[in-house]
Amino acid sequence: MEVDRMKTLVGSMDGKGPAEALRIVAELQREVARSEAGLVRSARQSGLSWEAIAQSLGVSKQAVHKRYGRR
Repeated sequence: MEVDRMKTLVGSMDGKGPAEALRIVAELQREVARSEAGLVRSARQSGLSWEAIAQSLGVSKQAVHKRYGRR
């Protein structure tokens, strides 16, 4: 599960130097992007509008549709 992976990554940052911590942050960002994409797909399949998804993400309807609309 993505959440468990993210928790593990966050926990692994303790005591790391800046370079290693940055690598972990980059990996966390990739995990979050994958999770977001999956949740957007699920939301659309459940009938949520692009506007509702955009509001949940705190972005414009156009931004969310541009990013996920053609997948």
